[in-house]
Amino acid sequence: MIQLIHPHFPAGKTPTPNSKVRGFIPVPGTPVEMPFTFIHGAKPGKAILLTGGVHGGEYPCIETAIQLANELDPAEVSGTILIISPVNTAAFLARMQYYGPFDGKNLNRVFPGKATGTVSERIAYAVYQLQQAADFFLDLHGGDIHEGLVPFVIYSKLGDPAKAEQSRLASALLGFPYVVGSVSDNGSIGAAAQAGTPGFLAELGQCGRWSPEEVDQYKAAVRNVLRSLEVIPGAVEQHQVAFLEKMLVTTATEDGCWYPAVQLEDRVKKGQKLGEIRDYFGTVKAEYLSDSDGIVLYLVTSLAITTNDPLCAIGVL
Repeated sequence: MIQLIHPHFPAGKTPTPNSKVRGFIPVPGTPVEMPFTFIHGAKPGKAILLTGGVHGGEYPCIETAIQLANELDPAEVSGTILIISPVNTAAFLARMQYYGPFDGKNLNRVFPGKATGTVSERIAYAVYQLQQAADFFLDLHGGDIHEGLVPFVIYSKLGDPAKAEQSRLASALLGFPYVVGSVSDNGSIGAAAQAGTPGFLAELGQCGRWSPEEVDQYKAAVRNVLRSLEVIPGAVEQHQVAFLEKMLVTTATEDGCWYPAVQLEDRVKKGQKLGEIRDYFGTVKAEYLSDSDGIVLYLVTSLAITTNDPLCAIGVL
């Protein structure tokens, strides 16, 4: 089970079976405190870590985690569930896309982090310590402030093959249309996988908005996974999904104005134009072509674009 000790828990509120404790996890050496809910089930079972808001502008996942933390009943839980949301509180309050306000780094690109690094690296390290103690890790994401996407799930192919397969099958239980394999080693699920913890990164939502319908869909999906892990009771619903080999992300090589030439879920061919960046006078500065046949999984929707920003992601069959 995940063990959190003082000062993570409020004084006098050490969790006992059939209880729910709330508080803040301080990140050493930073002003950051991550809000958490720790659900200690009435019966023994697996230790689950669930995070939302690694990126501050992804609202459906944050609200989903908040509502699940309130709704899950310890009397019906076997094991423990630690819910942290939003992880990146400063980025959330600053309404920032991707990056953190303290160091300008993308939190989901610095895992497993550093105990004595920058603020984002220290947040990642604090989460990584919890990943190491968990039996399963659910990292909830969604369309950032400037990003449209079709719901999909990413699992890591790193680490133990049997646990990678567990992650792949659990990803399908969310019922999102696409499940994508990843070999990235600097994101949350890559770090978890290399620590021996199966899990996934889920994506649901559009352009820095959230709706009750999206949150209800997200909660139902997460509950289905928790049932499969025998953490909460109930029948597990099976889903038909498309398993994709990998995801290829096209990034900007210029500052300027972004004009996509494709739409979400378009099936594209290798060499097909994905879009172009123009200057402030409408002159084309760069064109971007697909590196593979595949499906458009996410697409930046803002006119403004800066060098090294993602533009589009293609899921490869």
